[in-house]
Amino acid sequence: LFGGGKSIHESPIRAIYKKKEEKTNITINVGVSAPKKLHKLAVNRNLLKRRMREAYRLNNHQLKQTLKDSDIQLNVMFVYTSKQILSYIEIEDKIKVILNRLNARFEERGE
Repeated sequence: LFGGGKSIHESPIRAIYKKKEEKTNITINVGVSAPKKLHKLAVNRNLLKRRMREAYRLNNHQLKQTLKDSDIQLNVMFVYTSKQILSYIEIEDKIKVILNRLNARFEERGE
């Protein structure tokens, strides 16, 4: 994923994605990361990951439907890239923008 994937950056969150090579029953696999290099305390890393996971969970329906219709399967990784800890609402807005961009890419041309 990190070696050959494409990325979308909506500061402070970067999404790296790649189409799956082999087909499975799962449309999209998602991971979240908050680097220890930027956030020393595990409490803060876990907080950021929880916020990103929840924002994704509540806003992924359109992307999942588009992928299902296009018969595309994805691996996606969300990486938090800032030292500042944003509120849930700000993180959710960024995740929404990323999901909309991903949706647009696979809706238009099935990339």
